[in-house]
Amino acid sequence: MPSFTSLAIPALYQTSRQFVPRSMAATIRQAQFASKASKPDLVTYEEIDTLIHQGNKNVLLIDVREPGEVAQGVIPTSHHVPLANIQEALALPDKEFEARFGFKKFGKDDEVIFYCRSGRRSGLAFDLARQLGYSGARNYSGSWLDYEAKAKK
Repeated sequence: MPSFTSLAIPALYQTSRQFVPRSMAATIRQAQFASKASKPDLVTYEEIDTLIHQGNKNVLLIDVREPGEVAQGVIPTSHHVPLANIQEALALPDKEFEARFGFKKFGKDDEVIFYCRSGRRSGLAFDLARQLGYSGARNYSGSWLDYEAKAKK
């Protein structure tokens, strides 16, 4: 006959899992994923400002806005790849990517930060990059509006 513990422990585990709200389960999964990553997914203005002033060549800033929006201003050191071209761009071979966009393609583990006008499109670019295995992808959710407002101060 099995011991009480061998019967009770699995039963308790199954019961406790039933009562975890979905939102809490998602939070737990996100925390587990974040603990494996070296940096958080979201980038702050302060990180962007430090990145620009240090001239860190190991981190790429990618502007995913449309060309007309880019003409209004950009974050210094950033490169432009419109959101409409992101999926295609990430699938291009390195040399073809460089010829088309004018900068070296980043690797799947390299840190790359996406930004747009307000954070929505950069979030989409971030999600797509992560789905395609780019583990170093991050998102500046405040994006151009946040940068412009804080850089003026």
